Amino acid sequence: MSKTVLFWPDVYKEQGHWLPTLKWAEDLFGAGNAVHYMGITDCKGVVGSYSLNGQNASYWDTHYHTIFEKIYPLGYTTESHTSPNERWRPDHIWAIAYSALGDDLVDFRGKLNKDLYEDARNFRDTMNAINPDLLVSGYFTSLESLLIHKIYGVNVVVSTTYLRHPSEDPAMRAIQNLMAFSPTEFFKLVNLCRYTELKSVAGEEPVDLLQDPEIEIEDFVRDLETFDELIPCPREYEYAHYNPGEKVYYVEPCILNKDLGNLNEAVLKFPNNVVKSWNQFLSETNLYPKLIFVTAGSQVLDYEGKARHLFHCMCEAMRSAELNGYHLVLGVGSKLINDYEWTEFKNQSNITFASWVPQRAILAASNLEFALIHGGLATIKECVYNNKKFLILPLGKDQIDNALRLRKYGIENTVPVENISPKILIDALVNLRSDRKTLENLSKLSSVFQNIESDSPGTQVLLDNLG
Repeated sequence: MSKTVLFWPDVYKEQGHWLPTLKWAEDLFGAGNAVHYMGITDCKGVVGSYSLNGQNASYWDTHYHTIFEKIYPLGYTTESHTSPNERWRPDHIWAIAYSALGDDLVDFRGKLNKDLYEDARNFRDTMNAINPDLLVSGYFTSLESLLIHKIYGVNVVVSTTYLRHPSEDPAMRAIQNLMAFSPTEFFKLVNLCRYTELKSVAGEEPVDLLQDPEIEIEDFVRDLETFDELIPCPREYEYAHYNPGEKVYYVEPCILNKDLGNLNEAVLKFPNNVVKSWNQFLSETNLYPKLIFVTAGSQVLDYEGKARHLFHCMCEAMRSAELNGYHLVLGVGSKLINDYEWTEFKNQSNITFASWVPQRAILAASNLEFALIHGGLATIKECVYNNKKFLILPLGKDQIDNALRLRKYGIENTVPVENISPKILIDALVNLRSDRKTLENLSKLSSVFQNIESDSPGTQVLLDNLG
């Protein structure tokens, strides 16, 4: 029997939190289930450009549901260049909580901020319209998922798209977010979640949302400890001594079978005003027999200074004799593509600047020799899966931890970004090319990733939760 699955990987546009879920979405859709996503306006493009089992883009017009349009208008994520912890704000928590009032929400119209009222009403309508059998949420929406579970009675599976410490589970994440609220606000959150129950007890009397619910924070979040949690990464990449618990599953790496966007439409400009699509560029292996790909990830502006330094050093390195015959592809992002800093390199024939790069396609390309990456888990997994030589230059967040896990596996490919210069980058590439032990270990790990990807254990956990 067909079931309805709702995906909400994150409030904000962190592509690494969204992309792995598309693999599961495609599997569940192929098994005959209805698949929906919801998110703020900024995030629609992440899934909207992905063809789900051959569906065209119009599929997402009815299956992507925009929420919190007032609180988070178009462009919010781009304007907020911070880490997920710093980017988080509690405004949308109240929209979810007040949606519990149902038809009584109208009675609060004059008491709530207009934007909050509209977003709460829209959220309630969205949840009721989808009526999901399962919510696949994200680690960074742990508190939000808990509220949805309590208010709408939806079963939840949490997707944690980074390698967390065992003690930093979804319940702990929710507690951290709840610390942003005063005791009185916490009372109100709890009481909104049980509004229907309080209303039936109060009868005709108004419900006191500020009464002490007499529940500790740890007890309020306890439901999160009962949800299955999927970490889209093979267990072999994690520290052996970590024991996250029986509800946590290390599963497939979730490597998408296609890129976001159309490779025939994405246009690259080359010296002498030559224009090519990505498909054309990647097919011309005779012109570009040895590619080097450099990226600082989808949130490049979160660490703009370090990213600029990396890009500039790599452009300088391309003038060296050691890299003669190589062609550099730089994915600098839409905000930096026309930056003054690249003026001196724009006519250098062995460098291509791009605002967007079809990462899956280029990492799978036969002529890709090296990738220089920031160390986000999603990009590491794609490099390993495709068994490509790559260097990690951690820029922030969890990236240094990801690099240390590779070192544990006998893959020595980390370069501190603070120390880099053109010469250091050149030496690192030359050394990696001849490091037989690292390349052998990388090949072994790649086989592990490919085998578990085809087994799809994460998809099976989701199917089990659907019943």
